[in-house]
Amino acid sequence: MSIEEKMTAREEARRARLSILGAAVLWSLAGVFIKALALNPLTIVFYRSLFAALFFAPLVKTKSWKFSVPLFVSALSYTAAVSAFVAANKLTTAANAIVLQYTAPIFVFIFARFLFREKISRPNLIALAACTLGVGIIYGGSPAPDVQGVGVALFSGLCFAIYMTNLRFLKNTDARWLTFANNLACCALLLPWIGGALSLTGYDTVVLVLMGVLQLGIPYFLFSKGLEKISLQEASLIVLVEPVLNPIWVAAAYGEVPGAATLTGGALILLSLAARYALRRNV
Repeated sequence: MSIEEKMTAREEARRARLSILGAAVLWSLAGVFIKALALNPLTIVFYRSLFAALFFAPLVKTKSWKFSVPLFVSALSYTAAVSAFVAANKLTTAANAIVLQYTAPIFVFIFARFLFREKISRPNLIALAACTLGVGIIYGGSPAPDVQGVGVALFSGLCFAIYMTNLRFLKNTDARWLTFANNLACCALLLPWIGGALSLTGYDTVVLVLMGVLQLGIPYFLFSKGLEKISLQEASLIVLVEPVLNPIWVAAAYGEVPGAATLTGGALILLSLAARYALRRNV
C-alpha cells in the first residue's frame, strides 16, 4: 500500500469514527425525548420509526432497493432492540435501561470473533473490560431495579448486538435504504400490536418527529456508514459514550443531577476510550 493509500485509509477511518461518535451522541438524547412523552412504549416506537422512514424515503434511490436474508434479520433485530429499549425505559429507570442495553459490546466481541474470526486486540479487550466496569459502577449506583425492566433491557442489548453484527453482511448496502427499510419494517411489524393507541396531540407529534429524525433515523444512518470502514469491536466501544451522555442531557433538561456512581462510571468509560486511542492510534 502506497503512502497516499495509507493516508486515505486513515482519513476514512477517522471519518468513520466520527460518524459512530455522532450516532452515539444523538442516540443519547433518548431519555430526554422519552421522558417528555406520556404514551404507550410501542406507540412511541411506531411513530418514531414512521417519521424516520418518512424523512429518508425521498433520499432513497430506486436502484438501492435490494432485499436479502441479512436485511430481514436487520429489520427484526432493529425492531426488537428499539422496542425493548423504550419498554425498558417505562419499566425501570432510564439509567438502568441505557446501561443494561450497553452490555451489547460484550455480545458483539463474541459474535465478531466466532462469525468473522476478528481477532480481539489487547487494546480493545482492555478498553472493553474497563468500560464494562464503568457500566457496572453506573448500574450499581442506580435505584433498585425492576426485575422485569432489567430483563427487557438486557434483551434490548442482545438484539442491538445482533443488529450491529449483522451489518457486516450489509456492508455494501446503501445506508439510506437500510435506514428507511428498517424503520418501515418496524412500523409494519408493530402496527398489529398497538391497537387503538394511535392518537397523538400536537405536542406529541412535534416531539416524535424530532425524535424520529434526530434521535433515531440520522444516528442509525451514521452508524451504518461508519461501520463500513472500522471494525465491529471498535464501533461497539465508541458507542459506549451514549450511557455517559444520556444522564447528562436528562440532568440539563429535567434537573435530575447524576449521582456519584454515574459520574464515576462515566469518567471511567471516557478515560478508557481516550487511553485506547492515545496509546494505540494505529489500531
